[in-house]
Order: sequence, then C-alpha cells, then structure tokens
Amino acid sequence: MSIAHTNVVAKIAAVAAGLALVLSSVAVAVPARAATTAELEAQVAALLAQLQAMQGGTTTGAAFTMDMTIGASGAEVTRLQNWLISKGYSIPAGATGYFGAQTAAAVAAYQTASGITPAAGYFGPMTRAKVNATLTTTDDSDDSDDDSDNDSGDLEGGAGEISDADFITSLNNEDVGEDEEDSEVAGLEIEAGDDSDIELTSVRLVFNEGGSQPAGSDFEDYASEVSVWFDGEELARVDGSDFDEDNNWTRSISLDDGAIIRAGEVGELTVAISGVSNLDSADAGDTWTVEFDNVRFMDGDGATVTEDDMGDIGGATRTITFTTFAASADISLDLSLTDGDDADDINDARVIDTDDTDETENVEVLAFSLELEGDSEVTIDDLTFTIATSTMTLDNMVSEFRLMHDGEEIGSESVGSDPANSITFDDLELVLDSEDTYDFTVEVDLLENITNGSTLSVSMTEAQLEAADIEDESGEDLGNSDISGSATGEAHGLYQAGIMVEFVSADADVSYTGDVANTNDHDRGTFVITFDVTAFDTDVYVDHSAITVEDGNTLSEQDVSLTGSPTITGVVDTTTGATRGTDGFLVEEDETERFTVTVNATPAADGFVSMTLDGVLYALTDVDGTTEYTFDMSDYKTDQIFLNYDA
Repeated sequence: MSIAHTNVVAKIAAVAAGLALVLSSVAVAVPARAATTAELEAQVAALLAQLQAMQGGTTTGAAFTMDMTIGASGAEVTRLQNWLISKGYSIPAGATGYFGAQTAAAVAAYQTASGITPAAGYFGPMTRAKVNATLTTTDDSDDSDDDSDNDSGDLEGGAGEISDADFITSLNNEDVGEDEEDSEVAGLEIEAGDDSDIELTSVRLVFNEGGSQPAGSDFEDYASEVSVWFDGEELARVDGSDFDEDNNWTRSISLDDGAIIRAGEVGELTVAISGVSNLDSADAGDTWTVEFDNVRFMDGDGATVTEDDMGDIGGATRTITFTTFAASADISLDLSLTDGDDADDINDARVIDTDDTDETENVEVLAFSLELEGDSEVTIDDLTFTIATSTMTLDNMVSEFRLMHDGEEIGSESVGSDPANSITFDDLELVLDSEDTYDFTVEVDLLENITNGSTLSVSMTEAQLEAADIEDESGEDLGNSDISGSATGEAHGLYQAGIMVEFVSADADVSYTGDVANTNDHDRGTFVITFDVTAFDTDVYVDHSAITVEDGNTLSEQDVSLTGSPTITGVVDTTTGATRGTDGFLVEEDETERFTVTVNATPAADGFVSMTLDGVLYALTDVDGTTEYTFDMSDYKTDQIFLNYDA
C-alpha cells in the first residue's frame, strides 16, 4: 500500500509541476493531513479537467468535485444521474437533480461492478476518482478536411479498411412512386477491418448507367431529392437536379458526422429517393440504375481513404423503376357483404313489417364493407346501387334511401316519380384511410299500403364500384385493376300482416322397424324440424293439411324435401298448445307458437337421407295454406343419416 501511495504522490508532484507552467490562476491546496490515495486521485482528476478547459479542450463530462449521498441536490447530482443512466444503471425517475434511494442504488450497482468496497451507494472520493478517470477528452479545434469534421478522436485503432461491402439483399428492383418520400432503393452492408474503426465521410453516386430511360432524360423529371442514410439516420440530402447530363448524373455527397463502424463490425449505408409530385405519364415505368462508385472514410490514424473496388462498391448497380402514385402505393379496394350475425340479419332474406297508414322508416336493407389496402388513403365522391322490386314499382314502395356509417348519415337520395332501377349517392367526399375496413348500411323509408308479398333487394356490383369517382392521395383515379368484389343483399318480403319464422332445432335418428315391406326388415329414419311462428298485425293459421315433397308427393302439412327418395309419412304438430282448427293451427296476433314437422322415412335402397324444410304454409283464415313463408330458411335442415334397405 505504501508503495502505491508513494507512486501516486510522485505522479501528483509531476502533474503539479506541469500545471504550474500553464495555470497561473489555479492554486493547489496543500492538505493539512496525509491524503488518502482516493482523495489524491480525485484532486488530480479535477486539475486535469481544469487544464483541458484552459487548453481549449472539452470533456465528455466535467470532472465530479463533490461528495454526494442521499439528500444531496443540484446540478452535480443531475450530471451524475445522467452519467449513470448513460452507462446502463437504472434510475426510474430519471435525472431529477435529487440524490434519493434510486440514485444510491445505481451508485451501489456501479461500485459493485467496479470492485469498489463497500458498495454502499455513497459517492465519495474513491468512487469519484474512478468515475472521473473514465471521462475522455477531445480537441475542439477545427482542423477538418473537405470530407468530415471528425479528427479521428472517436476512432480507435490504426490504419483502417473496408473489408467487405455487399448490397443489402432486401433492396433490389425497388419502385419509387410519384410524390413518394424517401423510398429506399439501394444499400450497402459495409464491414470495417479488424485493425481500426472507420467513419464514412462521403459517397459518390452514379445514376443512369444501364437504365431504360430515353436518351437525354433529366433525372430531376423523376426524382425530387436523393438522401443518404446510415443505420437508419439521415446523413445527407441533395436535390435530384444535382444529377444531370453535364455531370453524367454523378456526384459525391459529403456525409454528416456519426457514420462510425467499429473494427470488425458492419454498418448499413442506404440511398433513398423522393419521387416528383407530377410524374409525366410518358415517364411512368421508366427505369434507372444507381451505383455506389466509391465510398470515402477516415480511420483511427486520421487518414482519409477512398474505396472504389470492394464487393459491390464500384461497377455493381441496382435498378429503380419510377411509377405512378397508385402503382407504388399498391392500392386495392375490396367490396363485400359485412361479416357478423347483425349484418346477416340485414342481408339475409326476411319479412319486413310495413304499415298500412304511415311510412315505415329507417329499415336496413343492405350491410356492406369496403376494405382499403396499400399506402394511400382514397376519397370516394359517389356510390351507385342496383334496386330490384317485385309486384310494385319502386316509387310506390320507397320514399328515400340513406347511406349510413357508424350510425351517421353520410348521404341521402329521394325516389322520384319515374325512378330507374338504381340509386346514386353523390357528393360524399368520403375519405378512407389505408389498411382499414369500413362498414356501411343502406336504409330505406317504406311507403304505406305496400302490397303484401312485394319484395325489395339492394346490391352493388364490381362494375358499379369501378365506375364510381374514387381518387388516391395524388388525385389520380383508381384503376379497375385496383377494385374488386360485390355486395348483393337478398330479396326482403314486405308485408302489412303475416308471420315471422325462426329456426329452433333439427334432428335425425335411425330406428329399426322390422317387417315393414315385402316381409323384409328395413331401417326407418325419423326427421324432426322445430320452428317458432310469430304473427304480426293479424291472426294467422299455420297449415296442417298438406305436406308437399320435392318429388311432388302430397302427404301431410308443410313444404319439405328429402334426399334418397324414401317412402315417407309426415305430420305437423304444436308443442305450445296452439288451437287446432279445421285446416290450420291458430297463432294469435303478436303471439308466438312452436311447431314441429316430423317425417318418417323408409329407404328404397341403402343410402343417406336428410330432410329440409323449404317453406311454411299459412293463411289469414282457417283454410288450406295460401301463402308460403320462404325467407332465409337455409338453416332449416337435418343432418344426413344412413338407412339400410334389406331387399
């Protein structure tokens, strides 16, 4: 320990002698007691910091000169907190200027990592000297050359080199769209040699060689700006007009400080182009090439080196295609029916209860979606829909159509006295953001006294969407190739009085009958479909006098179809006690009754058999069914079961 102390004192004496030559205003206090090694090191660090300041230098952080512990505050505490955070020691509250428990914990962690004991979190002479020794000094004097203001003070090593430089594989045959900003078109992965850090100071770019543009083209007709980036940070930006026919579309671009590649490591140097805002249609699709003709760098010795023949530096090119905004943005607009149960309730065929004395308002008849993909928003000015009706003309059924989005009306159109079979919403100015899906509904106001059983459907075709006024961000119309899909709603039945039917369940079972026909044993299938019937605006009678089967056989109550051509018997019954009349079960106005259609089937041959309920017959009086409910009955079916026929 004494030997180390003697060495430290000797060093201090030597430093003090040197300081006396340059620091006429600096007094060195002589301690009244024998100083510890840590205290002497702290004094040396403080004096060195003053010396560097007098000589015109700066430090990465001025030397710390005071002890700090919990309760301390001020600028010195803030600097210590920033230093600790920069070294990776956590202070969740940040650099607050107050030395609290978090700062003490960070100091203790540093002390542990640095072998300082005890690691108590107190920033005293020993810890201060250790920290001050890490603060490096750089010269602020400006002796830069044309390429860089860096004097290699941040670079370690000696003579340096670029040991490899390969194109970034993901940047190849890139498109630059009209008015597109900073589209990366080419890049190099540059590896520094093992003997020195290097800092890239300039790059020489060559455009045009090998391109397909017409002779004498101006690069500024395609590119408004060229920028150079290193590891995601912009280092330079020049106008596209800087590359012209006079310089063969070639120039060197000086880079800002900071493009440092440490010895043996790799950095990415990339070139980006911003497209002009008004690309001539004749220029769309033209290609150019870009070449990294050379790259200049500084090494650890401060020497500036030009590399023009390493890897893909010098001679190798990447191709660039200049395209319209829409082509570059890769826009696609897709039309479809909206997904989900709520949307299905709108789009599937259903009965709509109309009024005989007043309009029926806000009836949703179509739910559709527009999905926009690509790198641009679009503006839609108009949308056209096809309207189909039966029994009555449109002007006698509908007074107004409305286009809705998120519960808000964005367009409305009244029906004239002589309407066509379509409706167009104009002046929408509807803006859709890229990469999003928008849901819409079409609503109608229905007139009074609509004939029972009239139907109404609304749809939009792909051709209608293609014909709409739709522009991208650049003001260009979307092309037909950018648009796809359709949205077709089913025909809704309009009734002043009638029934609503709702599916409940379906079941199919195999039962063995024995000796049914020809004294042979056969399987028998039992098929049951259960459904609810609700009457509105009147009493109704659900028919129980005839089942019409797909092959034309009439057996008992409802309209069914069966696969497998079996021999069948059937019956309709109620499970809620509906009153049975002569020809039908009574369902009173605004009441709901539950019914079952049961069919027993014996096969004519081995095979699968299933049953589907195609419609529900009903009448407004107790007679055979004169009206058939057929709306949205796709779920009214049983599973297939296998029935064995024993010939």
